[in-house]
Amino acid sequence: MKGYGDIRLLEKDVADKIAAGEVVERPLSVVKELTENSIDAGATSISVEIEKGGREYIRVTDNGCGIAPEQVSLAFMRHATSKIRLEEDLNGIQTLGFRGEALASIAAVSKTELITKTAGEKAGTRIRIHGGETVECGSVASDEGTTIIVRDLFYNTPARRKFLRSDSAEASLVIDYLSKMAIACPDVRIRVKNNGSILFSTLGGGDLLKAIQTVYGSAAEYRLLPVDYSEGGSLRLRGYVSAPTGFRRNRRMQICFVNGRLVKDKTLDNAIDEAYRDKLFDGCYPVVFLFLETDPAAVDVNIHPHKTEVKFYDERVIYEFAVRGIRNALLAPDAENVGEMMAQKAEAPAPAAAPSVSYPGWDPQAECSVAETVNTVSWNEVNNINLSSTEHDDYFSQLRQKEESGRQQTLEETFTEISPQRLTFSSLELVGQVFATYIVLRDENYVYFMDQHAAHERVMYERLLESFNSEDTQTQMLLMPKIIQLPAADKAAAEGKTDLLRSLGYVIDDFGPNEFIVKEVPAFFDESEAEEFLRAVVESDFKDTQARRDEIIMASCKSAVKGNDILAPEEIKQLLIDLDLCENPYNCPHGRPTYIRFSEYNLEKMFKRK
Repeated sequence: MKGYGDIRLLEKDVADKIAAGEVVERPLSVVKELTENSIDAGATSISVEIEKGGREYIRVTDNGCGIAPEQVSLAFMRHATSKIRLEEDLNGIQTLGFRGEALASIAAVSKTELITKTAGEKAGTRIRIHGGETVECGSVASDEGTTIIVRDLFYNTPARRKFLRSDSAEASLVIDYLSKMAIACPDVRIRVKNNGSILFSTLGGGDLLKAIQTVYGSAAEYRLLPVDYSEGGSLRLRGYVSAPTGFRRNRRMQICFVNGRLVKDKTLDNAIDEAYRDKLFDGCYPVVFLFLETDPAAVDVNIHPHKTEVKFYDERVIYEFAVRGIRNALLAPDAENVGEMMAQKAEAPAPAAAPSVSYPGWDPQAECSVAETVNTVSWNEVNNINLSSTEHDDYFSQLRQKEESGRQQTLEETFTEISPQRLTFSSLELVGQVFATYIVLRDENYVYFMDQHAAHERVMYERLLESFNSEDTQTQMLLMPKIIQLPAADKAAAEGKTDLLRSLGYVIDDFGPNEFIVKEVPAFFDESEAEEFLRAVVESDFKDTQARRDEIIMASCKSAVKGNDILAPEEIKQLLIDLDLCENPYNCPHGRPTYIRFSEYNLEKMFKRK
């Protein structure tokens, strides 16, 4: 996308129709505006460097068309732009920038230096502006293109500077944006440096998948499926989406562009959710890199100064088109194979029949009343049993209503009265494991079905919380230190969470631009659990880790054993012992019951023997 060339002041009636004036809120605002200008200038190579989160130093260099000497001063005036001329141009904007306010706003709150040269000039031009006042302007030796250096951001507006977050948090925002722009422009070579270290450098050859792998190295594990869908000549959806088994716990890697512009749009978010509605559990989000191409006149980008929000003139058409495009990719002939390969890599396959595990001493004939029930009745089937008794019809209807309204309670409150004595799980007799997810236990009066994931979540949660609050955290040294590689934006975000990780028992150091080296982990983790928990903390979106420690730990409970994990008898028995030591063994941290139980009377009623 390119501007018209010459920079000129907009007429007042045109300027008045542009959305509210540009505000430089943080280093990200500066990097975003300067990078968009470079792309609009036709650059094929862009280099961005920041120091101390961008508050002290930002440098953006490109090989674009440059600015003519006589227009350099004009470029720093408000509503001076080369990208629109007339009011009707606002109805079909095809450039990333168009307001003509960015350079003026940046120069007003920093010490800004611009060096530029066009193809037809023998020498370049340099201008230095401090706090909106020009302090130098003249000729200088320069390559073709433009370099802008911004120093001491908000040096003259300290009130705004004090509201900036930590250097690592500000750097994370900048790197996240540049990572997405590298995907938006795979034909542009983009290099990013933070505090002297090169984080990534794309090839610029136009290969979208290579750009994704360069920036989001771990994204390859999501086995991305290609999307290329169009209807007629006005709408096209292209890019990549993950197989259903490749998901994350947040939307950070759901990246959408409209006519090349990075956007946050509820219409597209809702379309993604709908396309995956019957394929993912709540709280799981697919990885998405999608480009929507539509008639510029059918979308309004002039509704917010940040230009990340757009308004479609027919949202229903866009929503339905995007749903069809994504589902078309998920239902492609090879999509099932990709999903199956990912599933085999991620976790053990679900057993074909239940029970999946039986143990020595378990005689199916002798335990007929329990074993037959285990083999034939799941909790969902119990909920759907059509009993002739009006009383039980009403009861199960009420039970479903309670689940739908979110009221969490164990079967202690459902089928039987709570025992006055605390249940000791390790004293129960182990019957088996069914569907590779539920542990079956029994005593003289009841048969118990325990959700192994919920139970282990409770154990991990209480151990993590105890570790967080303890002054003497127990750790274990890894025989071989573990190197953890993260996408550039996640690595920058993780730097702000190292104190939290150390308080939980990690000994962790930097090891390259996008890597950590982990030397010690919490004593109650094995190596794989420790890595998964670390990644979960890094991926979490919580800003104040100290105040929200409980939520972070809960969100990170995916390190617990999963459904479809077949456990050995010794592992189950240890889980029961650990659960006995918990303050609240009856619910997982999210409120779901760890177990349900049936009495002989309950079962006889279900089988209509009573």
